[in-house]
Amino acid sequence: MYVMSNVRRTLGPVKESGRTRIARGSLTAEAILDAAEGLAVDSLERLTVRSVAAALTASPMALYRYFPTKADLVDAMLDRVLGRVQPSPATGDWRADLASFARAHRRVLADHPWAVSAFFSHANPGPNASRVGEHALGILARGGVGGPAAVAAFSGVIALNYGWCGFTLARPEDDGPLAEALAALPPDRFPATVAVAAAMAGYGSDAHYDAFLDTLVRGIGELRIETTG
Repeated sequence: MYVMSNVRRTLGPVKESGRTRIARGSLTAEAILDAAEGLAVDSLERLTVRSVAAALTASPMALYRYFPTKADLVDAMLDRVLGRVQPSPATGDWRADLASFARAHRRVLADHPWAVSAFFSHANPGPNASRVGEHALGILARGGVGGPAAVAAFSGVIALNYGWCGFTLARPEDDGPLAEALAALPPDRFPATVAVAAAMAGYGSDAHYDAFLDTLVRGIGELRIETTG
């Protein structure tokens, strides 16, 4: 058995029941994660260890060596995504740096729609999540924001991005019908909505995000949290 196993690793893919199957020893964690991301597309609902193994023409048992459960696989996928957050180099303006960090984080989430909802059930998937937090907290520290205030500020920026992406990813490509429907509401009952009906065609846009983020960041320096105990 040991000899046969070594022969298979030497020869690479082997045929079983008429199907070419990749040898267990030729798999890598990166190859598994590549295949898993390829299957995830917009959702993780159909992702299983078996489906990833099938995409790799490998045995599910070969994948369990790297990721014993689907939860472990998803954690690794999410941490890999966070590893792609690359904020701009530090400047002398901590608020600008914080806004740059927020935009970089949001871009990565927008590029990986399948990951957005998954982060709610996998809050701290691995070392890259800690790296992202450390980077943001370091920016806040340069602005004199520390302790509970820094935690609240970091949480607020991250929550903005998750919420914004979750909201806009469900947005239809053509917002014209929405704007028309809002404009057709009875103005005596919905005066505020009717007044912004045209602007609703661009809700969740980059311009709206940037305007709100800049306002949020400007106020963070004034954030104070009273502690007790």
